Amino acid sequence: MSIRADNSALESIPLRLLIIAVVAALSLVPAGEALETLKSRDYVSRATAQLERIVSAAQIVAVEGPGSVRTLALEFTGSGSAQFRSLTIGDRVGGANMSAAVLILTNGARIVRWADDPPATLRSAVGAGLQVTAPVSRMRMSCGFENASWFVLVELV
Repeated sequence: MSIRADNSALESIPLRLLIIAVVAALSLVPAGEALETLKSRDYVSRATAQLERIVSAAQIVAVEGPGSVRTLALEFTGSGSAQFRSLTIGDRVGGANMSAAVLILTNGARIVRWADDPPATLRSAVGAGLQVTAPVSRMRMSCGFENASWFVLVELV
């Protein structure tokens, strides 16, 4: 078996390389967008799990009653287009979000989780919702009693 000389194949190499370069360049944008979508989806999934942890801990504190305390380490860091802007836990008595944890993202989206089964009223020491503006924080929950009603006191530590 011998190797044949084929000069036309040598001449077509630059054209083939150019086609490969163009196809590779055109596929970079969709691949980058797909990666960004995956990052955002991963962030939303992790953030939702953190909100579920907050709500579950509040419900446990509410059910256990006086003396019950929970401390949570929260981390809402991310690198996609959906990132942490703020977190509001609870509201004033009778407020629309008095049993909710509301995460607001930089793209304007909101993720809300409710502590409604069993119900838990959440509030800060000043009687309103706790505003968290740092993506990494530690939070303490304890059971309180005021004006003939139980509530879960939420504070940063």
